[in-house]
Amino acid sequence: MEDITDIRHLENVRRDFVANVSHELKTPVASIKGFVETLLDGRVDDPADRRRFLEIVGRQADRLGLIIEDLLSLSRVEQAEGMGDLPVEPVAVGDLIRTVIAECGPRAEARSIRLDVECPADLEAEVNAPLLEQALINLVDNAIKYSEPGQPVRVEGGVAGGVLELAVRDEGAGIAAEHLPRLFERFYRVDKGRSRKIGGTGLGLSIVKHIAQAHGGSVTVESAPGSGSTFRILLPARRG
Repeated sequence: MEDITDIRHLENVRRDFVANVSHELKTPVASIKGFVETLLDGRVDDPADRRRFLEIVGRQADRLGLIIEDLLSLSRVEQAEGMGDLPVEPVAVGDLIRTVIAECGPRAEARSIRLDVECPADLEAEVNAPLLEQALINLVDNAIKYSEPGQPVRVEGGVAGGVLELAVRDEGAGIAAEHLPRLFERFYRVDKGRSRKIGGTGLGLSIVKHIAQAHGGSVTVESAPGSGSTFRILLPARRG
């Protein structure tokens, strides 16, 4: 007898992933095709309508680009995770966080959201800086997107018990308990309509999870409706 439970699970995961990717790509492709066919048929005489159609095509093309970019990022991270040879180096965590804040700052400012930082000046850790920056940018961007104008987003760094903890806290609407176990699945969305409207691909949190795992760590979330959310990346503070 042979236990094929893991094989069946992997087959199901692969099948679900292909189905999800197909669905996510099909929507923008269908939209682009429909508007382009309308334009080619010459049924749009009003210049304003033509411009509106082309703007829609442009937005859908951008969405396709974001999905493909996130899929490639996820593939690269999973490859590094599987090989177990992620290159790391000593990094000043405060500098890394400030780089993330500089990247996300314009989007926060556009929504009147204040970005606060709390991190010891001398905190260092052995990490892959570009990947960890990407993970934090994904979390901070999500916090900005799902916060109301005027609400703060806080990024914290610290070490406790040999664990490097990077936390992103917001005071947004929060997430119901039934969604929390599935938040880090590929393409899982709490509110599909709102997520697509604000530009989410459904892959950002999955990328965060695999970046943490590639470092030998994990990611957690605490949230409740009306209480905001706190996402934590937990990594070994020392290696070797």
